[in-house]
Amino acid sequence: MTNTSNFIVNQLTRDLKNLPAAILDRRYPKHGTMDKSALSRATDPSSAPTPGYLYNDIGKSLTTPQACVETLNFLLSRLNKNNPHVKRKCLKVLAKIAAHSASRGMMKRAVVQNPAAIGAIKEGMAWRGSADAVTGDQYNVEVREAAKECLEVVYSDQGDHHQGQHGGGG
Repeated sequence: MTNTSNFIVNQLTRDLKNLPAAILDRRYPKHGTMDKSALSRATDPSSAPTPGYLYNDIGKSLTTPQACVETLNFLLSRLNKNNPHVKRKCLKVLAKIAAHSASRGMMKRAVVQNPAAIGAIKEGMAWRGSADAVTGDQYNVEVREAAKECLEVVYSDQGDHHQGQHGGGG
């Protein structure tokens, strides 16, 4: 290497060491903590499907019971929205992460032990929103189907094998 490239490498190394920990923590969340950024992107109010990699990223962060409870509470707060896209995506995320192998069943337990969570999912099965001018009742039907799938996953004992049967996207 030349002196210039050595200087640049040394400069970058020193700069990286001086980055505040808060910036690194925000960009790379610790395992065992809720990844609020990924959850927000996964449950955005658009009609676009949730990218499949987000399910995996969120699932990998669920390594402690506390992370599962925090994630569940976040998703429950998002389920209270009246947007059918947000409801469908929350239910889909909940189903995918409950079946994710990294949570080792902790997410399923967190859902089953929370009566408000089960109630919110069951409300999704009976949810009737206003019909869209272009798509009619399609979005409402998708919410009900996602709620049904979510309950099936939460009460199944198949683990992450159930996730593989339905594909990844959402």
